[in-house]
Amino acid sequence: MKKFIKVISVIVCLTALASCKIDLEYEGGKIYTDKSPENSSMGYKTLRFGTSFASQVSSQNYVYIVDSSFDLGGASTAIGENSILKFTKNGSIKNGTVTFNNTYLDGDPCFRNVVFEGNLLNRTVNLSWFGPNRTVQEEKDATRKNTQIISEVLECMGDTLIVDGFYPVSSIINIKKSINLRSPDWNESLCTRTYDNPYEPTNGFYSTDGNNSIFKFFQYQDENGKDKVKGSMNMFGIYLKGNPEKYLNATKYETDESKLTCGVFLPWGGSLAAVYNCKFEGFTQGIRSLGGFIEKLQNTTFNACELGFYAIYASDFEVFSCKFTNCMPNYKLNVVPDVSGLRQVGCGFMIEGCGMVNCANNLFENNFINLIINEVAIIINISNNEFRNPVFNDIYVYNDYTYVRGPFYFTTGKEDMHRICIDNVVITENNFTRDKNALGKSFVMFANGYHALYNHGFIESDRTTNLIIANNDFIDKRPVVPEDEAIFVVSNKKELKSKITCNNNNFASTKANYYANLMDGSYGKFTFVNSSNKFPIGVSESKLYNNNSNVIVCE
Repeated sequence: MKKFIKVISVIVCLTALASCKIDLEYEGGKIYTDKSPENSSMGYKTLRFGTSFASQVSSQNYVYIVDSSFDLGGASTAIGENSILKFTKNGSIKNGTVTFNNTYLDGDPCFRNVVFEGNLLNRTVNLSWFGPNRTVQEEKDATRKNTQIISEVLECMGDTLIVDGFYPVSSIINIKKSINLRSPDWNESLCTRTYDNPYEPTNGFYSTDGNNSIFKFFQYQDENGKDKVKGSMNMFGIYLKGNPEKYLNATKYETDESKLTCGVFLPWGGSLAAVYNCKFEGFTQGIRSLGGFIEKLQNTTFNACELGFYAIYASDFEVFSCKFTNCMPNYKLNVVPDVSGLRQVGCGFMIEGCGMVNCANNLFENNFINLIINEVAIIINISNNEFRNPVFNDIYVYNDYTYVRGPFYFTTGKEDMHRICIDNVVITENNFTRDKNALGKSFVMFANGYHALYNHGFIESDRTTNLIIANNDFIDKRPVVPEDEAIFVVSNKKELKSKITCNNNNFASTKANYYANLMDGSYGKFTFVNSSNKFPIGVSESKLYNNNSNVIVCE
């Protein structure tokens, strides 16, 4: 067992997960419940086949037994106030508009080709009740698309939608209220403290052609012209799929902002508090959070995206026991990338402008860059993670804003980000495993003043980086490495104060030839404070590459 020296104590509390199902809730005078209302004082009627449906359901406070198939013929029907629609196995309603009026659905509800209005008393409903299209061909042929059906159901119901199937979606679903999305096979016991989780989500939504996003929080302007956002969402056991082949093959693909796709797009003011046992696959960005509220992601997989999870200006959240795999940028892997035109980076998890982030017990494997930490990163804990075989490098820490993603990723707040820099980032107790060479020729890369993937542009003001790297194991299984490969790579412009405290790391198996490699064109000062690190023969803290200007200083 490794000896652990705590430089900054980061306490990770795994609190008990709240159940998705609550018996009673009040909202605006409505009572949402998962129990059928008491019907002893209500009228009771079995609906007669062959008689007008609308004429039979207009009375209030009734239990209506739906035991036959009713075709509304395109008509609109309002259900009597405070009534129950109780479906038998033979009951269904199709082809028209149904207006709920404090209506409770019971039994085996079955709607087909129906427009939904009004409000239900059910807190929890199954999506299959409402007749969503099951296949791409059904979605293509249907007059009513799944986005319309799902949006109407979300407006009518309480707060929990059981997603009991894998449904095609041909356009974005806007979230306008507080909802939970839950797979019927999910429960709290499926959350574990390790990324090696046997649960594989199969229920959710997929893009019909791989070129559209799935969920977006509703953005609007209030009466004063101010931008506002509605909605919050939790996800439990949900699978969102875009176009994985587009990213797994790593061929050149669309970089136009208007065609950027997301599993969930979370703007400033929205909330994606809990994401447990979910999967995001085949999007430009699995989760794109531009300042929205996040609480915890656990046992969730981001696979074959360009950027798995992008978080900017989000604070006080945890990414725990998740997997980030096969996240690649827009170039072919069998050639050296044209980095001068690189607009998007290919990364498992990108932390930018965030404070109080705990990233622990995760797996990062076969991403272009496994993890990126950028400006305004304050109190970031990176611990007990597995970092394996990046294409470029494992962790990339840099102080710059403009060049890494292209101007369209985020534009508001640029000036604020240029004033505040990385501080109190702790990288500890992680395993770095390598059996392939990486294009970046390092495990960790540090850059101040400009983006180190290519050498142009820099910020005039000083960029300060302060990190602690302690108690990590570097497991290098490669037979040989390039001559100039180092454990760390540094690029530095306009900086005199950056400091890395590097203690008790086990570099004993590394095949790298140098401790640190300085990129051409760097100047200023970048200080490594070292103690009790283990190295193979021929490598030590003093073995530096291309450090003629003494930018790297080891103490």
